[in-house]
Amino acid sequence: MADSIVVVGDGHTHGGFVLAGSPNRKINGRPIARQGDAVSCPLHGISRISQVRGLYKVDGVPGAASGDMTECGAVLIGSVSARVGS
Repeated sequence: MADSIVVVGDGHTHGGFVLAGSPNRKINGRPIARQGDAVSCPLHGISRISQVRGLYKVDGVPGAASGDMTECGAVLIGSVSARVGS
């Protein structure tokens, strides 16, 4: 299965962006987003990444991929193409 990994600065379907990610793991200098990391939402304010499929882990925390969701119901849109999961 090929999914796009979500990193800080990537967007979601409500028009906001990922604000936080791993302090230890980066792709092209951008921290990898994980379950619980903060996102901005123009409709709902600050929210968190809440529903991830757990295709991979970063620092022991499930990492975010395209299609995963935030607490406010937005769908994440990843920018880093990678093969994750099995």
